[in-house]
Amino acid sequence: MMSRFPIFGAAVLLGCALALPAAAQPAPEPEPGALLEGDQNLPPPRANDEVPQLTPEAASGEIKPLPPELPDRTKDLLGDTTTILDIPLDRIPNYRDRMRTMIEDLSNYARGRTPGFTLVTFGGFELLRWSQREYDLAELKRPENATAAADTTPPAGYFMRQYMQSIDGYILDGFFCAPLRVPAEDVAAMREEALKGMSVDHCPPELVADAFRSAAGSGIVAHVDSDIGMDPERQFGRIPEARPVPENPKSVERLGDARNMLINLNTRPYETKDAWLAALGETNHDVLVITGFFNGDKALTAEEVRRLKYKKLGARRLVLAWLDIGFASDDKYYWKRGWGVGNPTWVTAFDRAWPGHYQVEFWNPAWKSIVGQTFAGLMDLGFDGIVLAGVDGYRLWEFMTPIN
Repeated sequence: MMSRFPIFGAAVLLGCALALPAAAQPAPEPEPGALLEGDQNLPPPRANDEVPQLTPEAASGEIKPLPPELPDRTKDLLGDTTTILDIPLDRIPNYRDRMRTMIEDLSNYARGRTPGFTLVTFGGFELLRWSQREYDLAELKRPENATAAADTTPPAGYFMRQYMQSIDGYILDGFFCAPLRVPAEDVAAMREEALKGMSVDHCPPELVADAFRSAAGSGIVAHVDSDIGMDPERQFGRIPEARPVPENPKSVERLGDARNMLINLNTRPYETKDAWLAALGETNHDVLVITGFFNGDKALTAEEVRRLKYKKLGARRLVLAWLDIGFASDDKYYWKRGWGVGNPTWVTAFDRAWPGHYQVEFWNPAWKSIVGQTFAGLMDLGFDGIVLAGVDGYRLWEFMTPIN
């Protein structure tokens, strides 16, 4: 299936600087080992009233403002600046829809090439519905003399079904150990649309165990750690020795069957790639979300990815690659000497919250080409799917182009 998104099927993960080996033939699934025999080592199921409720917001569905110790990411990125772009109202782009289009194009390419390929978004939960800003922007752009029926513009809150069909799930950034940013009824509505709800929670150490139990009781697949307050570059660096909660002895071939998840993006705690891969191989998580590179520039091989697709107990699991489509990073293979804000022109600002990361014009063809090449290369390596990060990059542009 052809897409207007510039993606190349050849193994070009490092822009032809590194030739990736062809994918090995899939090995037969090994029998589960002695670590788990059936369900006998799983924790007993919990009744609903035994699941801790960490936040009243999660139960009520109310949206609470972030406390001072959890600043809004947009304000954190922009600091005290009040940069407003000088764009006439009727020419302000719909940045949310540009992001949707980018994701839909990636999905079309992936599923045209590998049916069943898994696509998950991190952030950007608001893209699932048509927003009030989008409605207002559409009304601003309607010609004054145009006569249109009231139902020609989608109302705010309208499900964006084409976009929803392009992904399999979403990851919420904070659900059990931070004030709820997404109403509980919205999460339930997305579950009814067959989208898998997932979350990342950086918790105080004393709340980690309760967060795991709450996630198990809610049906949300969660990554929970104690990295709260840690520098972003050091987060997602721990591979736990403890068994996942809830542990699952069965094979997982599709995202809907997953019960637990481990995200590991910071490989620097490990001296070698082999040591990192060995630690991942000792885990029993249903879903592994990892970077496709060791220390930012050493690509995995197809055989290494294939071996990670089996839990320590022997059952199959999903291995997903992490790909930021909304922000550039100066430690990635595509970054060239001399690049910075304004050079190339689509690199527009520093990410104040994450050193070495940059805001980009994510719709720019040059950036989309980089994303497309990397996406295709990760598929060449045999990953079961990709987690698209940086999806909320549109928020910065909306902040700088107010319409009221």
